[in-house]
Amino acid sequence: MAEIPFTRVVSVTSADPRHPAENLLRPEDGGKWRGATAGEKQLSVVLELGDSRPIHSLHIGNNGAAFVEVLLGCSAGGEFQVLLPSAALMSPSESRAGAGPGRVRLFGPQALVKRPATPTATPTARCDRLKVVLSQPYCQSRPYGLAFIRAFAAPEEGEEPPPAPV
Repeated sequence: MAEIPFTRVVSVTSADPRHPAENLLRPEDGGKWRGATAGEKQLSVVLELGDSRPIHSLHIGNNGAAFVEVLLGCSAGGEFQVLLPSAALMSPSESRAGAGPGRVRLFGPQALVKRPATPTATPTARCDRLKVVLSQPYCQSRPYGLAFIRAFAAPEEGEEPPPAPV
């Protein structure tokens, strides 16, 4: 499976100057994105995809968030469509204790919503925006965010999919 790179940060609701959202463009550098202050109810970032191929799977590295939701949109306009419905990254007790904030979750094709045909989308519209929405309702004493997010395209015809992680 080929990784779909992110080319730029389109918008972000909040970012710590030491952990800006631009760090998500370079997951191999180990930089994290974190909200500017503790207690923010919700954070979001919109990333531009370098390729408009259908997304087959997502790898998400947490940085203290309890929930994540991922939406797909087009630069041509229109509303974002749910790609990954809200998923837990930490339990309420883990959130309060600060246990396991760096957990990694892999979301394969079975976890992602199949892209519906929308009457407002034109055939030439490129769905090239990914909106990541995070929340942490259980702990208001620590800022949270993402360690990384990686998107992967479906395997090309004849290409073997990688083995599932153990």
